[in-house]
Amino acid sequence: MIRAVLFDLDDTLVDHQYSSRAAIAGVRERFAALQSLELDELVAENQRILDSMHHEVALGTRDVADARIERYRRLFAFAGHPEARAAAAAELHRRVYQANRRRVEGALELVTLLRSWLRVAVVTNNTIAEQEEKLATFGFAPFVDALVTSEEVGAAKPDPRIFRVALERLGCEPHEAVMIGDAWVQDILGATGAGIRALWLNRNGLPHPDPATAMQILALHPAEDVAALAAPDRALMSREL
Repeated sequence: MIRAVLFDLDDTLVDHQYSSRAAIAGVRERFAALQSLELDELVAENQRILDSMHHEVALGTRDVADARIERYRRLFAFAGHPEARAAAAAELHRRVYQANRRRVEGALELVTLLRSWLRVAVVTNNTIAEQEEKLATFGFAPFVDALVTSEEVGAAKPDPRIFRVALERLGCEPHEAVMIGDAWVQDILGATGAGIRALWLNRNGLPHPDPATAMQILALHPAEDVAALAAPDRALMSREL
């Protein structure tokens, strides 16, 4: 029987992609040095740079603000303007990003429903302070029994250690848990490598890497349907009450 659900946070519960694109668009509009590139080019290069530094940020060995400035140094250099004002651009990015934050559609309803049946953990590659703030801001905190971050554990998804810590805190075995996340390698292969069944959130309609490894869901709503896929035994019990 399923006793616990593990959620990724960024781009599973909170829509990081939307906020990040809005922030890059805002910076591009303000800084002419970036306007030689299309927005999609900047978004793609930003993601490449972010991926190259993410492990350091996730483990807390690199300051988030410093990493943001470095990203803009590299973005300006990519656009042919290495002398541009990276710190000012990074600060504008932060402000626009904050102003455009939002939950993934259906996320709070799903977490609330599943918490009425199961224990809930959030397993995330990021810092404790950043992720605690998001859970509180977007209303998830009261429904989360454990927040497990890479910074705290000293290991980042897909390392099985971070999943084992989550299971220990929830008091369950791998076969008693399910993972829901958007990142195929970090969330899905990480969870299944730790013996946890996973549901892949594929909001962007990407090709499915391996249907035998995990079922895909295209959205987190309707909550009842997704919850039934995550914990079919609990859904059946709920209907019988």
